[in-house]
Amino acid sequence: MRALLLVPVLLALPVCAHAEPAQEARSATAACLSAIIDNAPVEDIDGDDVTIRRGKDPVSCTVRVTAGEPVLIRDAVMVALKRRAEIFSPAKTRWEPGRWASRETFCNLPGRRAVAAFLSTSKPGLQPVATVTVFETKERDQRCDRDAGVQTVAAAEAPPPPTALAAEEKTAPEPTLLPIAPKAEKPKKGLRERLGLGKKD
Repeated sequence: MRALLLVPVLLALPVCAHAEPAQEARSATAACLSAIIDNAPVEDIDGDDVTIRRGKDPVSCTVRVTAGEPVLIRDAVMVALKRRAEIFSPAKTRWEPGRWASRETFCNLPGRRAVAAFLSTSKPGLQPVATVTVFETKERDQRCDRDAGVQTVAAAEAPPPPTALAAEEKTAPEPTLLPIAPKAEKPKKGLRERLGLGKKD
């Protein structure tokens, strides 16, 4: 029953087949947010296009997306973030994207628990399409609230907090160019079903 609470009701709306990776990315991000913020019982999950990996040191939850359009996946992740009461907003400090199209940190309001999400979106044709890591730290990173200049991930100092990048890169290495091949037709068991949502209407 608690699994049903992990995903907003909006996911029950019908969508086109080509939008399913974005919908599953939104579901998985919502589940990770619930796991870190609400201590929801979310474990590692493998879907056809989206996976969830839990981290212990630090405690984190990472979504990895391997299908769909990067811009649509980012929009789906943003929907999940904006629906939380923690009110996530972009960190003041920006990050050099490197081989990614963008790398962004979103922090909740100051004065509350220090929760953040680190989102990497790939350039078209690269894998993974996107990753997002949700994590909580004891203290709020100052770069959430002040512009420290463009930061480089490869430098000694990683995105706030430093442990978050290590957690993400264990499951999300730098994107690599992969040939695009048609998928074999097979019955899919989507991430929504694995989260206990059942089939779409």
